[in-house]
Amino acid sequence: MSKTHVAVFMGGRSEEHEISLKSGEGVVRALDSDAYEITTVLIGRDGDWRINGEAPCRPGTGVASLEERNVDCAFIALHGPYGEDGRLQGLFDMIGMPYTGSGCAASALATDKVRCKAVVSAQGIRVAGHLALDRPTWAIDANQVMEAVEKDIGFPCVIKAVSQGSSKGIAICQSVLTFRQDIESVLTVEDYVMVEAFVKGTEVTCSVLDADPSGRMRPLPVTEICPKSGTFFDYEAKYTPGAVEEITPARIPDEMTDLVMDMAVHAHEVVGCSGWSRSDFIIDEEGPVWIEVNTIPGLTETSLFPQAANAVGISYKKLIFTLVQDALRRAEMKKSLV
Repeated sequence: MSKTHVAVFMGGRSEEHEISLKSGEGVVRALDSDAYEITTVLIGRDGDWRINGEAPCRPGTGVASLEERNVDCAFIALHGPYGEDGRLQGLFDMIGMPYTGSGCAASALATDKVRCKAVVSAQGIRVAGHLALDRPTWAIDANQVMEAVEKDIGFPCVIKAVSQGSSKGIAICQSVLTFRQDIESVLTVEDYVMVEAFVKGTEVTCSVLDADPSGRMRPLPVTEICPKSGTFFDYEAKYTPGAVEEITPARIPDEMTDLVMDMAVHAHEVVGCSGWSRSDFIIDEEGPVWIEVNTIPGLTETSLFPQAANAVGISYKKLIFTLVQDALRRAEMKKSLV
């Protein structure tokens, strides 16, 4: 039988370029060369594509090259804007290229933290209070913004760039005295920010595997996240060895575990995710607060999603195989509906 030809996309133009390279390299190692022909597509920070280490080319030329090579499926190991946000997914939809993970609309929605929270909250999932603003609003009404935050959100608060991941573009603001400095630091990353109420409690995450041929969505064991330093699971904690303790299953009551799992599956469904996702939560005295959903979580062998999968006997290689097969199966289902 001929091998399935998989193009692994990694790198990208976002702040998460280096993390994506690690995810992509892990996927390449996991794909069985006896069963798959593998093409690597490294997207540079400049947006150029480097296919199998060849000379860089523009995306249009890259697409034509992949079609000439008869690629069967794209494995998207990109994180953040220009990879996880629906743009690449839309391109693949246009050319009829099967790809792993969520579709264009769900990817775009999940990346926009403000609008995604609105959709999820409208379906009864508990979220933290917030307000959102852009750079022009801050420039014109800075004092009014600070007054609104002090009145409606309170301190401490969390300032987030709306479309970033891996805790890029985020600041924990302790008081109104540092608010101006903190928000301006985040505005250097993105022109649109969200100021969110700080929730104190236990940080957990729950992965959802949605790749069963029956359509059953499977919540994986909840993982508890315990940074050894700092106030939250920031970029350094995520990617510095030994900086955080990740405990699977989480040390929370069974009924709380069930609630987090139900909320993760519900968010996956509401947003319209496919294949896989990971929702982050903070559990306070009243229960879980949903923070966000990641449609392309980190994918190194030690990342949170593979850890949770491994806890129920799904090896890293099996996980990658499952996601590829799911992409091909969904593509066939779409064809049958045309």
